[in-house]
Amino acid sequence: MNIPDEHLGVTAYGVKTGIITFDDNIVEVLKKTINKNPALIKDGDIVCITEAVVAITQHNVVNLNDVARELTSILKLKNDSTIGLIHPILSRNRFSMILKAIARTVPEGKVIIQLKFPNDEQGNPAIAKEAVKKLNKGYNDMITLDEIENDRLLHPETGMDYIDFYESLIEEAGCEAEIYLANTIEHMINKNPDAIIVSNVHARKEFLEEVKNAGFENAITLQDVYSDTEKEIYSDFGLLGSNVLDPVKEQLKLCPKKPDEVCEEIKKMINAEFSKDVEVIINGDGAYKDPETGIYELADPVSCFGCTSGIKNKNRIGVKTKYLMQKLYNEGKTREEIAKIIEEEKNKFIKKQEKQGFSAQGTTPRKIQNLVSSLADLISGSGDSNTPVIVVRGFA
Repeated sequence: MNIPDEHLGVTAYGVKTGIITFDDNIVEVLKKTINKNPALIKDGDIVCITEAVVAITQHNVVNLNDVARELTSILKLKNDSTIGLIHPILSRNRFSMILKAIARTVPEGKVIIQLKFPNDEQGNPAIAKEAVKKLNKGYNDMITLDEIENDRLLHPETGMDYIDFYESLIEEAGCEAEIYLANTIEHMINKNPDAIIVSNVHARKEFLEEVKNAGFENAITLQDVYSDTEKEIYSDFGLLGSNVLDPVKEQLKLCPKKPDEVCEEIKKMINAEFSKDVEVIINGDGAYKDPETGIYELADPVSCFGCTSGIKNKNRIGVKTKYLMQKLYNEGKTREEIAKIIEEEKNKFIKKQEKQGFSAQGTTPRKIQNLVSSLADLISGSGDSNTPVIVVRGFA
């Protein structure tokens, strides 16, 4: 298919790179891939690489026993300590391995999990809304498993009973498990654990602040584990955004190190090797909410982990074309005049980053890096299409 660029708007396509392993260098992978077909990229393109393959080539991987030792050191845990977890997400890929490591820190103790209801932070349901109404519970109440009884809810997509699954992971480590549902922190504080881990992703700072304001000091978020930049293996987001890499060898992949620097290195290589001026993004989950299940795709702490300076923190400010077109048409402008004015207005907003103005009415300014990262994830990650590189063209 050979369609002139002037006939197209934004286009995006996945690029197959082949298998990427610990033995690879991500810059060399991109060079080899583009060398096979230099027409893959043009000036002005945005080249997106999924964060997982970048982290793998950096060997940014931890073992569960090492995670357990790190947690024990940070929280000063003993074998018989009680540790409380506030609002972990319901996920095999994102949290189950972390939970196994946490349970190993207190093999003779107890792990208490406070789940958010009716859904976790990503929209995964812990209990049906109808069951909450039947129990006559409000937002500030606590719901015990005895109260739920037969109203235990299975995940709508996977069929998993996450409460049962999390209980079994804790008990496998030899310690006692207690799980209940509650939205506010005082329920955990009242149980007087030896340590608390605020385990949600996006509201972690607010909840940690609430815990500490309540007088409980031995508390951290998942971001506080493996976030030491002086160490060889780390992530700015700690354990947040980690994924199961190998469940048998119990390996967790962290988010990439120094992502902006990696993006600049790739951009420099493409310019030197192929004489193309592109921008580069390392993307995570797209900020997508499924309209049917209500599940929010963004389990990563951010959708864009890193990008080149040419697009960093810059907004895409749209021109409300249909609105402006009708206004100009009503003013008696010709088709050619309308097209020229709309193009001029669009370029003005891009250049000056103006968020206010008549032509922008009805549009919402958003950061380019987040929009493109979400687009890339929908094409690659969420579609599981084995294309860790996405080229986005015509995005301005």
